[in-house]
Amino acid sequence: MHHFHGSCHCGNLEVDYSATVAPEDAAVRACQCSFCRKHDARALSDPSGAIEITVHDQDLLERYRFGLGATDFLICRKCGVYVSAYMQDGDDAYANVMVNVLDDREQFPQPNPVDLDGENEAGKRQRRRDNWTPATLRIGTD
Repeated sequence: MHHFHGSCHCGNLEVDYSATVAPEDAAVRACQCSFCRKHDARALSDPSGAIEITVHDQDLLERYRFGLGATDFLICRKCGVYVSAYMQDGDDAYANVMVNVLDDREQFPQPNPVDLDGENEAGKRQRRRDNWTPATLRIGTD
């Protein structure tokens, strides 16, 4: 396993990402939706890995939703950094991590553009179950 740590700019939202794929072989994605383009998002996920997101002050966590409303886009209210897209799915959760928040971000290749317009909610949820990383969100764990 390859382990990576990162955070938003102020450190309120921390991410620990474990992947079975080496950084240079990772499939980095650049979603072409308006939200991701405005954030210059470069997303990673590994269905065989794990993501743990720690929120130190929950009052500074913004869970932004748009479109179909199936996913929380986790943004720090203090520094404005977009850290992860997180989808609760019953007792399970899946997420991706933004390369830009990782301490070792320079190890990852340039992203491939992906256009996911036209997906319905069921299709979007299934794609995320299949391709995103199992995730844990810990709130207020200083």
